Amino acid sequence: MKANGFRDDGDWRDLRNQAIVFFDEYMKESGTELIKLAELTQFIVLKQSLCYLFEGAQEALERSKTQFDDVKFICRRINELWIRSKMTEAELDGAKAPIWSDEEDFHAALRRVTVSKKTFDMPGMFPEDVPDDKPGDTTTLDPTKPTENPMNLLLPVYETMWRVVMRCFLEIKHRGAPNRSDWTAILRGYLEDLGDLACRPNDAFHKSSTTASSVRPAEIVKEALRLYPPTRRVHRMYYDEQVAANIEECHRFEILGGQDPLTFRPERWQNICTAQRQDFYNKAALSASIQKDWLNYRTAKDTLKNEEAKLGYMPFAHYCAADHPKTKEFASKMIALVVAVLCNGLKDEWELADPTSLPLTGVPLDSDRAAYEGLKLKRKAYSIGNEGGFD
Repeated sequence: MKANGFRDDGDWRDLRNQAIVFFDEYMKESGTELIKLAELTQFIVLKQSLCYLFEGAQEALERSKTQFDDVKFICRRINELWIRSKMTEAELDGAKAPIWSDEEDFHAALRRVTVSKKTFDMPGMFPEDVPDDKPGDTTTLDPTKPTENPMNLLLPVYETMWRVVMRCFLEIKHRGAPNRSDWTAILRGYLEDLGDLACRPNDAFHKSSTTASSVRPAEIVKEALRLYPPTRRVHRMYYDEQVAANIEECHRFEILGGQDPLTFRPERWQNICTAQRQDFYNKAALSASIQKDWLNYRTAKDTLKNEEAKLGYMPFAHYCAADHPKTKEFASKMIALVVAVLCNGLKDEWELADPTSLPLTGVPLDSDRAAYEGLKLKRKAYSIGNEGGFD
């Protein structure tokens, strides 16, 4: 997916097709009757992140015989290390705090999925002669060197995505919302649009739907980011004083969330900063043509962002590359894409294995990192096939 400055926001067909392939791969390898939703979401998001961030990753993944297990291991280990790194000495109860240099299995798995093996033009030497854990690649990626560690890029992207994606999917498909069918249709339409050569992703993302509420894919993602911001809390030193901001709590105040701030309801965004939002939608539809349109788009984006921030909405904190005008909402579009792939692939054929695993309607999903790691979906008894998917 390449975009040329302000002139376009790229061809998303490869990203779309990759996500569908990764979904199908996981489902094929994981059985047909019971799946772990967190693991499925992590698998798709991590592989998408690898292929987008690292030039050699796609080839490395295609060559590796262990990539399926490697990707699952990396996802699991990231979560384990993050949780343990936040533990106090009392919580560790005598166990050693994680040390990155000791994570040799993690380093080896990262190498296998980020770099491809070097080809030797020597008689009798074949690529498979090169050990998997020490690829002979000339890349600068090296998990043991701080400045060359692929986790420097991978962690912010992966962590920004997968938890929001999973919770957005759960809100749409498994909380009993009255508009769930509309939201599903909107995202499936977005997925279909991205497969069209003539599609402009900005248009597809901001396009008003034909449903009764006219909700846009962008507004579904906005609502997911409101309830479940990737940056939940911010801690900074300010003139030698530690200060903190609870972004998640700000998002759930009445000033932004109205009378039902704890409910997932994308329709609310049509009544928040209405004039600035419509101006931004109008400018987003023009930003692919000439530089003047790009400058107008940037101004409209910044104006809307500042107005939303006054109401407490800052899902990526105040300044983040993920929310910079030049990225053209790439992170939000990717969230919509992966949620759409889950909705399209799982359809209405799966249900919660444990109906009590989610809170009652009106209570937000648990936003703790480890929450829902064990949540499973089971295939419904009446489901007979996999019709209606996209190729």
